[in-house]
Amino acid sequence: MTYPIRFYGDSVLRKRAQEVTIFNEEIKQFIAGLVRTMFAHPAAGLAAPQVGKSLRIFARRNCNIDEDGNIEYTDSQVFVNPRITILDDALQIDDEACLSIPGIREDVVRPVRIHVEALDGEGNPFTEELEGYRARVILHENDHINGVLFVDRVDHKVRKRIEPLLRVIKKKYTN
Repeated sequence: MTYPIRFYGDSVLRKRAQEVTIFNEEIKQFIAGLVRTMFAHPAAGLAAPQVGKSLRIFARRNCNIDEDGNIEYTDSQVFVNPRITILDDALQIDDEACLSIPGIREDVVRPVRIHVEALDGEGNPFTEELEGYRARVILHENDHINGVLFVDRVDHKVRKRIEPLLRVIKKKYTN
């Protein structure tokens, strides 16, 4: 089963999601559906609120990045109840997009290096250090489970410029 995507204007995208405390069959089936939904779309990651569940869960596509910066997506990884630590002050700017905000792609400043502590889809703890694009994907998806969208992180002038587009998305998808 795949899930329908929720779009800008849907209130679930603005809520801080709830911690997962039980890894029962229902949660495991939801996670499997979240991963299937991510692979059904051109997405580097997908968070539970984007499919209507206010849970602290997201999935990302693992990837290989060659010397020229080309990305080859591989398998997936699930993060439940993640905790992120920024490892240094280095920042990077790159463009981001989001399935929940179709048609908009803008530059966002994010930390370069992070440390993540989370549970996998079975409830087993793991840690990982990530940098560059991989860190950006995790930070973007982590924002979703905190009720933050990438358009909240763009420059004020950019936000003002895209506001009419956001209103169109909200009107089109939330009526």
